[in-house]
Amino acid sequence: MDRQLDEVKQKTDIVALVSEYVALKKAGRNYKALCPFHNEKTPSFMVSPERQIFKCFGCAEGGDVFTFYKKVEGVEFGEALRFLAQRAGVQLKEYRPTRIEQQREKLFEIHEIAGQLYHHLLLKHPSGEKALKYLQARGIKQKAIVDFRLGFGPGQEDFLANYLNKKDISKQDAIAAGLVLISANKLKDRFRNRIVFPIFDTRGKIIAFSGRSLGGQEPKYLNSPDTPLFNKSRSLYGVHLAKTDIQKEGTAILVEGNLDVISSHQVGVNNVVAPLGTAVTLPQIEILKRWTENLLFAFDTDLAGDAAAKRAIEIAENSDMNIRIVQLPEGKDPDEIIRKNPLLWKKALKEAVPVYDHFIAAAINKYGVKSSEAKRKVAGEVLPQLAWLEDEILKAHYLQVLAAKLAVEETVLREVLKKYSQGKVEALGAKELFEKPLSEKGVSLIEKYLLALIIYSGQFSHSVDENIFSTLQYREIFKLAKAFSESEGRFKIKTFVKKIPQALLSVFDDLLLLEISEDILESEEKTNQEINYCTLRLKEINLRAKLKELNLAIKQAESAGNQEKVNSLSEQFQALSKSLVVVDEVKYGQKK
Repeated sequence: MDRQLDEVKQKTDIVALVSEYVALKKAGRNYKALCPFHNEKTPSFMVSPERQIFKCFGCAEGGDVFTFYKKVEGVEFGEALRFLAQRAGVQLKEYRPTRIEQQREKLFEIHEIAGQLYHHLLLKHPSGEKALKYLQARGIKQKAIVDFRLGFGPGQEDFLANYLNKKDISKQDAIAAGLVLISANKLKDRFRNRIVFPIFDTRGKIIAFSGRSLGGQEPKYLNSPDTPLFNKSRSLYGVHLAKTDIQKEGTAILVEGNLDVISSHQVGVNNVVAPLGTAVTLPQIEILKRWTENLLFAFDTDLAGDAAAKRAIEIAENSDMNIRIVQLPEGKDPDEIIRKNPLLWKKALKEAVPVYDHFIAAAINKYGVKSSEAKRKVAGEVLPQLAWLEDEILKAHYLQVLAAKLAVEETVLREVLKKYSQGKVEALGAKELFEKPLSEKGVSLIEKYLLALIIYSGQFSHSVDENIFSTLQYREIFKLAKAFSESEGRFKIKTFVKKIPQALLSVFDDLLLLEISEDILESEEKTNQEINYCTLRLKEINLRAKLKELNLAIKQAESAGNQEKVNSLSEQFQALSKSLVVVDEVKYGQKK
């Protein structure tokens, strides 16, 4: 076996291999680059062509071609060996894979079988005709269907499960792959009556699937669960087809949806990837940073107002990515733009602006600069973003730009900026705002704050239902928003606003204008804490109001000498009192 390992190493040039992942530059007799394994501003990752080894003097990672491939792809030694042997044209004869490697290979095999079946059903089988027509109506051409290996999962509950069984795939392995599940003691396919988008790793192997509903079942979009092969926060849709062009173009384009990626490929813009229905994560940014330091955000959400999008930008900036924003027409996504006018998409990419220019322009477009109040709102939206900047020259530049746009003294803005810098501004949360005794107007404010939190975050907690809102308009908006989120699989304000009845539109606008600290909205944990607190506070207020009413009713029954009614009302009082104790214990953290 050692002889074969040596043969693979001799036939694999480490410089060529590493160059597929990072931009190497000649440094004397060696090559250097920014390390792909940790964030750094100064290159400390060195490759020796003579020794055929690499070493990072920042994080201490080092080794040969096998070590590099294992680390960069996150695979076991056996996978690295088989890939590099195939790449070098070496036929392995003696290697015995470990149990973990065997399990991963089995899962790869299952995904490949399922991918081939789904693809065949879409293109060659009558059951896939409806799905094929849908894709064609969306402008997806045959070549893209083949390139991305799109498929169709039929409506029959156990079609794939039976097919895998005929291929000698065990029930346990099919479940481990996330493609089938057990429901009511029966095996059921996960992707039933759905257009299926295979998700590939960077090497072009299928590791999961994403399915779009065709028959109205929920959720509208469904991804494979996490498996030994797949974690959605560490995967990017289309990365296997985009990586070469990302390197060649020196830029990665990040869009929101699978169809955005496919449509862009169809018009020759191939350096495009998408997160899988999640907020952009650090591991996803690290994948892109292997090939480029330049990143274009082409999201159809309001980047200035969307906490998840701003968090993604922050992650990319902290990873020393150069970020520009593709300014899309309001309410449009890349797929829609490309289908109507591909040249407009390419023009928008060329005219992408630096992120802080975008934030300033977006804020001014939203509020204007004619009144002092408008200027205050623009500054209030932009300055917290500038506070994140570590580069003092950039910070000074954008302060000058903002001062000129607002026609105010730069020194004034600088003083305000200091309040946001270094975490000096502490957000006032719901507990500080709503703990004191509240009037009826105060209770309505809690409901408004709670609903605004839910709308902004798109988080519909099981603990919140429509009955918690005493204000009729808030109750109706909550019901509409929850139904929309469940039908679409995610909550997007720009799309939802089109569904709101005209009579509720002004109330909804008031919710969006309610000032909520970015410190709260940018943290999922803090948002959840606020939602939970408001929910418990409203339950507490409701219980106290009912207890007050019961207390009065008991006194009236006692005055009338109606002991039977007194006893009945007293039982209700005791039951509600116990409920109040439970709510208080949870609200004040006494009960875990």
